Amino acid sequence: MGWTLTQEDLDHMPAQQQRVRCFALARHLMELPDPPADWPRCKAELETGLSLAAEAGFTSLPATTLFLEALHYVPDALKHPVVKGYMDSGALEQFRAERILEWAKERKQHKESVDELQ
Repeated sequence: MGWTLTQEDLDHMPAQQQRVRCFALARHLMELPDPPADWPRCKAELETGLSLAAEAGFTSLPATTLFLEALHYVPDALKHPVVKGYMDSGALEQFRAERILEWAKERKQHKESVDELQ
């Protein structure tokens, strides 16, 4: 037996895809070290991160995932000159996201090392 999609079904697909994407990103945040403590905090981090990602020009799921991870480690990353340089470089979004995440991990590791010494 065959079936066809109605226009209503087709109209709902983008919203459903967006919802699946958000849940995939939320799952990624929950798998990181020091994850958000509960759903409201995860949702807030996700909404803020997605807004910043859109402003920064990240559109693909892989690049957005890396960018959100970087913001998880360093929430004010976009204020730093190094990150601003990556953002303004004109490089492909995946490359920019990878470099920003690399920078954020190094910064987090440095902060943890300094905290241990004190």
